[in-house]
Amino acid sequence: MLKAYLGRWIFLFAVILSSLIIGLKVAIAFFHFLFWFLASIVVVNLAWLAIEYFGTRLDLVRKIINRAQEDEVLEIEAMIKNEGFLPAFNLVLEDNLSCAKVGEKKKLFLLEFLGTASFLKRRYNCLCPERGKYRIGPFALYFFDPLGLFFLKKTYYIYSETFIYPLTFSIKKFPDLIKGIPPWFGIETTRVSADEDEFFGVREYKEGDPIKRIHWLSTARKNQLIVKQFQRQTFFRATIVFNLAKAQNFGQGKERVAEYIIKIAASVAKYLIERDISLEIIANTGEIIRIPFNRGPEHLEDILKFLSLAQAESKVSLGEIFAGFSRSIPNDTTLIVIMLDKEWQHLRAMLPLEKRNISLIPLILISSTFLYSFEKKEVVKDVKIKLSKMFNFTPIVFSRGDNLEEVILKY
Repeated sequence: MLKAYLGRWIFLFAVILSSLIIGLKVAIAFFHFLFWFLASIVVVNLAWLAIEYFGTRLDLVRKIINRAQEDEVLEIEAMIKNEGFLPAFNLVLEDNLSCAKVGEKKKLFLLEFLGTASFLKRRYNCLCPERGKYRIGPFALYFFDPLGLFFLKKTYYIYSETFIYPLTFSIKKFPDLIKGIPPWFGIETTRVSADEDEFFGVREYKEGDPIKRIHWLSTARKNQLIVKQFQRQTFFRATIVFNLAKAQNFGQGKERVAEYIIKIAASVAKYLIERDISLEIIANTGEIIRIPFNRGPEHLEDILKFLSLAQAESKVSLGEIFAGFSRSIPNDTTLIVIMLDKEWQHLRAMLPLEKRNISLIPLILISSTFLYSFEKKEVVKDVKIKLSKMFNFTPIVFSRGDNLEEVILKY
């Protein structure tokens, strides 16, 4: 756009210069005529531009069509509606895409004509290279005169927030969750229910029932305390624990430890929730984050939003995190720990969980592969042998550059 605009000014300057040369060689009356003719064109163009700029009332709306993962395309739709009494010509619409890669953060569209009480839609997209929360906008409209010699810019402070989720990989095989609470004839009622349980009915209040479970409408009708009763639909629960330690975030760019941990956590969470397993997240990203047990698409959305923003800012160890939350991990469940091989000693503290019928699934990243170049097969084999001897189980082991989907598939 700037090149075309510069070209027009060069053309105008050439016309003025040539007119001046011609005017010097002809009668002064013709020179005056030529000067006032060009001046009139400029004045008419500026008047046109001012009327269009101040007299046109435009309404702009932006819609984010989809949620995207990193390295995927985010689709956007903009609608421009003319609510004024004047038509608009030669507009250029600009949108600022903060999620796009450098050099592609501005999107431009030429709007040749927009009549009164009419609207135009423009669909566009951008490739989003990094996870995170982004604020798309503002819009900018450029108004040009008929000859395209001058323009005025109007900014519309319209923003849209969107999350770019961490890239997930498909999990076709995962260790079975064998610890859970079996239902009684398909239904288990409970007096104290979490969010993943569903409403079952009402009954009379009993000592120990929480006040928040009182069904006030039924209480008013029967003139006695009535509480809500729930049926438990989820029989398997899992807790994912990880620590994004700043001092152990080895590697560069997307090949850093934290990026691998986040990608694994997002993929495992998606796999479990799609199978209707109730899931909680315990993590340290500079502060302790706990996303309570729940299930369903909305719960997965909350987890992915958290992982979109997570950064390696933790200054504590995985052992300290586990010590603070080990007692609150419910019995008859599964603990999934995403950790570095440097943190082997913390596995010993987790083994006593078996007494509470809590099974342990460690997902281990080999830290040395993020620092140096190694023969991966030998390193992975060595780690698996050491862990098998120390803890009597075969861990799922990841290293830098792995196809993470294949690693779990071969487990």
